[in-house]
Amino acid sequence: MATTAVTTTILTETVTTTNATWDEGHPVVDPDQLEDLVGWSLKPEGLCRNEACVPVPDRSSLNHPDGIDLSAVASALGRPVLVDADAQLVAIGAATAHRQQAMVDRRAPDATVFDLEGTRRQLSEWSGTRRLLVAFSTW
Repeated sequence: MATTAVTTTILTETVTTTNATWDEGHPVVDPDQLEDLVGWSLKPEGLCRNEACVPVPDRSSLNHPDGIDLSAVASALGRPVLVDADAQLVAIGAATAHRQQAMVDRRAPDATVFDLEGTRRQLSEWSGTRRLLVAFSTW
């Protein structure tokens, strides 16, 4: 059974907050918000971004009485999704094909990191050089 709409954080290429209804661990959003949240909109031909469209043969898999199931949208786009209903958090990763091509090309995403002096740097600044990225977390 669906719960009342609560503020939910959506992590994609950007971080967005919106009101989502949660139904058994599935985040449900207003279809009109889809483009703002994930960059794709639902059209008769499927999920579309600019001129590119991904056909959705079974539209009923996306539909919910309260809106659109965001995790089903991510799956239809071939993007991994991590849902934490307790924290009202949805993280949607890059498309599988994009991640596979990055592995073939041996290219890391152009992440922004801080150097030892605390200066913000992008990995692309060191393109063509060897680099070691050390990550640490206290949790």
